Amino acid sequence: MARPPCIHFAPIGALILLAACSSGSSSASKPTTTTTRPASRAIHATVGKVEVASSGKLVALADADRVAVLASIDRYVAAATLAPLGGKAATSLAADFTTSAAPALTGPEQDALTDTAVPKASGSVRATLAPLNLTALSDQSGAIDLVGTTFDLTVNATAGRGPVTIHRTGEFMLTRDGGAWKILGFTLAVTRDGAGLGAAPTATTGSSTP
Repeated sequence: MARPPCIHFAPIGALILLAACSSGSSSASKPTTTTTRPASRAIHATVGKVEVASSGKLVALADADRVAVLASIDRYVAAATLAPLGGKAATSLAADFTTSAAPALTGPEQDALTDTAVPKASGSVRATLAPLNLTALSDQSGAIDLVGTTFDLTVNATAGRGPVTIHRTGEFMLTRDGGAWKILGFTLAVTRDGAGLGAAPTATTGSSTP
């Protein structure tokens, strides 16, 4: 099954280019795998590498911010993929996108962002999310308001006509918005393969930059 290449999200790369210095850490986190019935909406992202690119003093990404970023990605996966496979509309996504990014949910990028067109699962759904590498951007005062994340999700489901596989990769950019971490931009590539999706795998890419 051919997979589309990952398209690099320029602003995330720019974090490194803008940095005068950086600090980072890594963990031995394993991919998160959850096997659920169609109606379940559970996924729990884990952290891979964490880097902070700074043009001023060295700072670390606070644990509370890491948790909040991961929770935002958890909600995205649940609403964009697990809920549609369970027969529910992806109606809760807008709350986790900034005002400028939310129009992508109903625009040309919708197919790359969500799986609303995939047949409803009739059996178990197995979702595996690779650890997220986080790259945060700190200003000269040490404040962090932007975090870029990698994204690699594989979902295997059983639909009415047979097995379906969804593989979505790319990057997200999140920002502080109203006291919460929300998705500001993204670049995603998705491949879907399986019964009921046509004779050949379908590949879609989409991006939205701040």
